[in-house]
Amino acid sequence: WLKPYGLQREEIPWGSSLHREMSLLCCSQDTTDWFGSQDFTTESLSPNNQETENSNAEQQLYMPDLKASQGPDVLDVKDAQEEAAVKTEDVKIEPAPEQAVAAPAPAPAVSKSKGGPVIIVLVNPKSGGNAAGPLLTLPKDGLLVEGDGAKATIFSYPIADPEKRGVKHLAEEVEAAKDKEPMRCIVAGGDGTVMWAIEEIFKADIPIDRVWIGTMPFGTGNDFGNVTKWGVSGPPAGFLQESNGFKGINPYVQRWLRADSHAYDIWEISIKTRSSDKAGFKFIEDKEKKCTEQHIARHHIKKLPDGSFEMSKFVCNYVGFGLDARVGIGFDKLRAGHRILNKAVYGYEGVKKLLFKKKGVIGHIMDGMHRLQGDNLQRASDGHDRAAHADVASVFSTRPGSSPQLVGNPVGLLFLNIPSLAGGLDVWRWSDRKLGTASASQELLSAKQDFGDGKLECLTWRTGLGFYSEQVRAPPISGQGHRIFSEHGPVRISFKEPSDPEYIKGTDHCKGRTYMQVDGEFIIVHEPESVVVKHHATITVLVNTDPAGCC
Repeated sequence: WLKPYGLQREEIPWGSSLHREMSLLCCSQDTTDWFGSQDFTTESLSPNNQETENSNAEQQLYMPDLKASQGPDVLDVKDAQEEAAVKTEDVKIEPAPEQAVAAPAPAPAVSKSKGGPVIIVLVNPKSGGNAAGPLLTLPKDGLLVEGDGAKATIFSYPIADPEKRGVKHLAEEVEAAKDKEPMRCIVAGGDGTVMWAIEEIFKADIPIDRVWIGTMPFGTGNDFGNVTKWGVSGPPAGFLQESNGFKGINPYVQRWLRADSHAYDIWEISIKTRSSDKAGFKFIEDKEKKCTEQHIARHHIKKLPDGSFEMSKFVCNYVGFGLDARVGIGFDKLRAGHRILNKAVYGYEGVKKLLFKKKGVIGHIMDGMHRLQGDNLQRASDGHDRAAHADVASVFSTRPGSSPQLVGNPVGLLFLNIPSLAGGLDVWRWSDRKLGTASASQELLSAKQDFGDGKLECLTWRTGLGFYSEQVRAPPISGQGHRIFSEHGPVRISFKEPSDPEYIKGTDHCKGRTYMQVDGEFIIVHEPESVVVKHHATITVLVNTDPAGCC
């Protein structure tokens, strides 16, 4: 029966496409023996037999257990193919073309809710003298909270988790709830922890318009918690107990669900040093000044080809230069394990710097501040390139005879995104009587502050006594700041050369260091060249609506 095809039986490789095709032809004629018998009719296997072709097209047959049913004399597919290839070099069997297999569609995201919306809590267990740690004892599979009209499922994760499980879970819930209201993400920690969480959300590419960010304030200042009306202190010790089913968290959940949403600006700052052996950054860790690999990674520090260093950070509250930052460095060295003790330490450092340290510094170290063209400025770090991003207008200058001239030699300069400093000082609103540059418009004194208007406010203080009088919280004793501007940015601050006599005069008492703070994180900068601040994004935050404040 193989003769019309010009083949011998032994010449058909076992398992080949031709072998399978011939087997189908055989079976279409009710032949019971698949390949062991030769009792076939030539007519039934004729190439011209249309009925056979039709029958072959209609049937599909595959017998994977054929070898077992045929007995031990049947060769393995691989052995038969190899044997046939040796015997019949003139027979070439083309393999059947592979069919493209479509990749399976990804499974839709499924919420882990046990009831109500999911709320993700990112916890810094060290905040507030380790007071935030108990939140990590919540059930790993989620805590269902019900009562007083509130229903939600709560999950808690450490923010420092190297696997970033909390942020990944948040991303999954955002995807699962894409047709519902945005997800609530609560940050348990201080102001630095809040910005840390926001930055992790940015890095995870979670759509920022699909997340509402709230806080349980456990830090020292808690200015983010203050302006969003969650208070400046966290829950009392022992508020969360497994023995009573973690009921201590219920009042907070009720407020998170009832809270209003409000736009909130996030800024980006880039600090660039000069290219010298002395240039760089240092931080306080274990009561010592150092810059470790962890600092480099955490603060995105990189060395540029020209030998200079650059650091970029996001900002949610404020950026300061001068006295307040130097006080903060001393505070970090003596930081205690309790929030009340930390406030006492901060007060002690302030009095010490006020009475015994040199005062004016901004006029010595800064050359000036300029507005930049921001249309094509993608990152704050790009703004250091003066050729690509030229100055548009001067905000102030410290050079003699230049305009607009900075008034005096301030002890500190502060950028403010929010109406709160050091745990609730509304210094912009209070400082409505003095301007910080000689040619500033009087309209600036009536400018209001809103943390979601895309504007950044800037103030200076002429004396340390004026700065610390803000703690009285009673204008006109308070409100000693001098308004510099309230604008959208971006802006660039230029620093004097380290060899400039003015720079030496302003830094010789502190071995050439310049002190900065970003959202309560204190930084020592050696030989800064320029600082660029620009608007990065507008997020949405939860604002407490309970008239009694937080729990």
